[in-house]
Amino acid sequence: MMKVLVVGVNTRPIANSLKRANYYVCSVSYYAPEDLLADEIYYFINKDRHGKFLENYREEFLTRKVNEIHEEFDYILIGSGVFERENSKVYDWDNVLGTEPKKIKELSYKPRIYRELKRLGYEVPEFRVAKNYNDLEKFLDEFDKAVVKPLSGSGGFIRKITSLDNLKNIKFPILIQELIEGKSFSANFINNIFICYNKQIIINGLYSGNRTPYPLNGEIWKKLLDIKEIFDIKGMWGVDFILKDNNVFILDINPRLLGTFETIEISSKTNLSRALINNLEVKPKNTVIKRIVFSKRRVRAKIKPCKFVFDIPKFGAIIEKGEPLATVIANRNLKSVIKKIYEWCI
Repeated sequence: MMKVLVVGVNTRPIANSLKRANYYVCSVSYYAPEDLLADEIYYFINKDRHGKFLENYREEFLTRKVNEIHEEFDYILIGSGVFERENSKVYDWDNVLGTEPKKIKELSYKPRIYRELKRLGYEVPEFRVAKNYNDLEKFLDEFDKAVVKPLSGSGGFIRKITSLDNLKNIKFPILIQELIEGKSFSANFINNIFICYNKQIIINGLYSGNRTPYPLNGEIWKKLLDIKEIFDIKGMWGVDFILKDNNVFILDINPRLLGTFETIEISSKTNLSRALINNLEVKPKNTVIKRIVFSKRRVRAKIKPCKFVFDIPKFGAIIEKGEPLATVIANRNLKSVIKKIYEWCI
């Protein structure tokens, strides 16, 4: 039996797909929801008290564990949250299915990638690197409206700013970027093959899910496909972009397994992990919506297994305000399911 290891912040969608394809699966992750299926599970969250992700997450715990055991597996699949920091330690694993760790790290450093994209003729929002609050104030005057982001990493939390009043405890240096008022999308690929567009759900600057597939007019994907060859990306990858007045502004290149993994799999009725390993065709058709549900206050989670609900925390776990409670994936009745999740948390 083929043995596959998957590593990332939350491996549940990928690990479960691998199990359904009858592979031997090892999961190395931060989160470890009750509906995670794998033959070996290593996790680093306190399942009884989740705490704050940004305070507790340590990428090196995951990558160090993988490095100890990686030679036991035929393939390693890499999800989000690893090799995406400027100081990430990279490893030379020769069994990665997709882009290697060194390249993921390189493509996660936004200033360098934005400059290269501009040089190649792509549009990106104007940006500056702020080293202190004086820089932030100066650049904010220049941009009028802006967002601040870490220099490295893809997806995650961004903060929209119009003044310095709501900016505290900033860790410098930081990226300050012109705010482009438009709709957020992503284009997903496997190697040279375009899979679909997705409309991203962004709530308070936080990635909160997506709609797959999304019918965008034109052939934007053809303009983005060259990115694969330019940056030597392999396997599954994607580009996040803002669409404004028919202009495409690139926000991120994601050279690893994507947050849309599960919606693509459900929409296409194809086991995506098997398709990646065996280079099979994937064609999303039916609309599927993914919505990450965040806690509105500190609660004790008592979420029951049910249709449409995934990433279920341990029964009775303490979840802090603003942290993920569960994921809803469906094409209908989302509001009623989300309401039920909140009712289950006291």
